[in-house]
Amino acid sequence: MSKILFQINYDVYPEKREDYLVSAKELETYMNSKTDHKYMVVEDKNKKNSFTEVYILRDEAEFEGMEDEMDDTIYGLTTRILKEFVVDGKTRYSTHYGIE
Repeated sequence: MSKILFQINYDVYPEKREDYLVSAKELETYMNSKTDHKYMVVEDKNKKNSFTEVYILRDEAEFEGMEDEMDDTIYGLTTRILKEFVVDGKTRYSTHYGIE
């Protein structure tokens, strides 16, 4: 089975950047300590305040089980990020499968 790269892209209100960064780092730290996923948040080098959450998953089963791992902390942080910091609450998702 091939690895999966799952991405969530969004822009953050410039005036809320610093608060967003605190929440994003908290989410990143928590996800990496409480789940089996490889997870990180990155910013577009050429577009300030444009961020991507990156999940590297072992296989389809791990991808399908992502929602099952969402506890109250993960849900609270992701909801806060979406409602308070993401411009118009708009996100873009992409899923990529590794070649074998």
